[in-house]
Amino acid sequence: MTWLIISQVGRGCVSYQASHILSKESDNSISFYTPFTLFYREVLKGNFVTGATSLASTGNGSITISGVPSSSTIVKAFLFWTEEDSDNFSSGNFNGNPITGIKLAESDPACWGSVIRNALFYADVTNYVSGNGTYSLSSFSPACSFGESVEGATLVVIYCNQSEIKRTITIYTGDYQTPNNSSPYSWTHTNFTATNPVLDATYSISIANGQDAGSGSEFVYLNGNLITTMIDGLTGPNSGCVNGSLWDEFKGNATTWIPANATSATFSINNAAQSVIDCWNPILTILSVSSIDNETYNCATPVNVKESLTRPEIKIYKGFVEINSPYNFKIFSI
Repeated sequence: MTWLIISQVGRGCVSYQASHILSKESDNSISFYTPFTLFYREVLKGNFVTGATSLASTGNGSITISGVPSSSTIVKAFLFWTEEDSDNFSSGNFNGNPITGIKLAESDPACWGSVIRNALFYADVTNYVSGNGTYSLSSFSPACSFGESVEGATLVVIYCNQSEIKRTITIYTGDYQTPNNSSPYSWTHTNFTATNPVLDATYSISIANGQDAGSGSEFVYLNGNLITTMIDGLTGPNSGCVNGSLWDEFKGNATTWIPANATSATFSINNAAQSVIDCWNPILTILSVSSIDNETYNCATPVNVKESLTRPEIKIYKGFVEINSPYNFKIFSI
């Protein structure tokens, strides 16, 4: 089957998921998935920050955001989460505000042994994010019992600040389940042109459904550089399920991993475990690179103005008008 999901996700940034999902629903041995595609792109003086949490044991959690400089403008904030889904619907509360997810992607349910699929949802929560702080998540369906249940969430905050260098930020989303001893899989971020030399680059990857199997042979790379060998579902707090919290986020500096003038970067995974059965689902990657691209968002530096010092002073005396102003002005008519 072929799905096309279109959404307006940002000022001047229209994204779409065009996914050829291979499916034979009467036969769970047939693998299907949603390939990674561009979800969002922004070029600005600023960057992104993220936070993550498991929601598996209770359907509740909290995410702490830090690293947003003072006097920054919050451009966008997205919450991404996954759920073992059968009805294309997921909802909860973000900082006390009800949100309903938009389904972006889904993949094979092989490791659950059921027909319920792993699905990626997102919500635009820009109006509820003011900057650094702790944001609560509640009333999602807990996942420990399996079935119709949420696993974890990542909050992505994009900010603009004139004191920062110019960067291109790209967010890619998909849903690909990796059974043990499966073939490697990769996807490529494009839509940027790096500076020469690269002044700064950072990445984030979120992975659902990881379990505390301890294999040490679950590999994630960026441009061939190793990010991790363990998808244990313990990165996010709120552990409480038997096999871990079912959510991981890995992030770090990639400045030396991106070549000068680069126009692409590739994430790749390989679940080489043979003795331990552990499936996991990469669903979200973010890459920020110092770039020479044209800005798509500009946040002008606010100017502190004291009205009493800038407004013109007008005096009228015996038919004469006296105007005093710190700025040049013209009189168009009398």
